[in-house]
Amino acid sequence: MNYIDILGEPLKSDFLIDLFETYDVDVIYTYDRAHENMEDEYRCGIPDMGLEFIFDDSQKLTTLFMTKIEHSGYNPFEGDDPRMTPFQTADEAMRIARTNSIDAMHQKAKEDSFFGVIPEWVKFTFNNHSIHYQFDDTGISCVTLQTLNT
Repeated sequence: MNYIDILGEPLKSDFLIDLFETYDVDVIYTYDRAHENMEDEYRCGIPDMGLEFIFDDSQKLTTLFMTKIEHSGYNPFEGDDPRMTPFQTADEAMRIARTNSIDAMHQKAKEDSFFGVIPEWVKFTFNNHSIHYQFDDTGISCVTLQTLNT
């Protein structure tokens, strides 16, 4: 299974069960303790692969955070890794988006009085998912795959 196709997969799918068993992953359940009408969610991560998974209250994968990391161990994913792109800057990403008619948004790095420094990012939006690229001085630092309406 490739990285994009995993979005929407059930927590208990054979692929994810095998992956989580291989890396001895514990899934953390978070519920609305304060009665703020927040959705329940399930979270887990595989630091060795630079991956963090977020599942919604129906246990479907909605978000996959991918940090840039050197990994030489078992990798069950097929196809291209979204962290390996033909671009290393936001300007290059926006040029590729324009060339390929991809719906894209761009935000330059900025300082926020509450959050501090917000890194530069580009977000590509497709029919049923988005890919959010975060940049630092060395290129892409983090990629977020997310189902739409999440």
